[in-house]
Amino acid sequence: MKRTLRSLAFCVSSLALAAGAQAAEIILELPALDKLVTQALFTNAGRYDLIKGPCFAYLAQPSVSIQNGRVRIRSHLTSRLGVPSANGCVGVSFASWTEVSGKPVSKGGSVVLGDIRIDKVDDPNMRLVLESGLVPALPGVIELDVLKAVRGMLQENSGRFQASVDAFNISAVTAADDRLSVKFDFTLVAK
Repeated sequence: MKRTLRSLAFCVSSLALAAGAQAAEIILELPALDKLVTQALFTNAGRYDLIKGPCFAYLAQPSVSIQNGRVRIRSHLTSRLGVPSANGCVGVSFASWTEVSGKPVSKGGSVVLGDIRIDKVDDPNMRLVLESGLVPALPGVIELDVLKAVRGMLQENSGRFQASVDAFNISAVTAADDRLSVKFDFTLVAK
């Protein structure tokens, strides 16, 4: 009983201190952001398949950077494009370095990439492959579910009482100085 009261007192005092704050903040530094993108997109032994089969196109060797408020993903595109045949693919091979970027924005309780664009393709012939295969996939690449993360932290640390998150709102998302910052407000209700 004393332990429960101490836990509740700690939570109430923490909330009282937090009440004066403008917002909570989650910061992902570049290595964490790079890992998030790599684990979400490059799931096939470090590759992201744009086209599968005897004729193929895939991205590999990703690196993530932040520049001008955008998350940039640089990767190497390898492809064999043409017509599938009994012996493989009758066509042409291409290889090119690419860079795509998106602006991190809030979407409900999550942060996703919006305003996606292809910034650079060393081989301009490969732009169509990227536009048809990669650009549609990027909004789901960085889906940082902030509300789910906050709820998860509360479940792990709630002790003997139930806590819920109400009135959740992402107030700002910024990408600068090799960091993705997500500021949010919420109300915590403990029962």
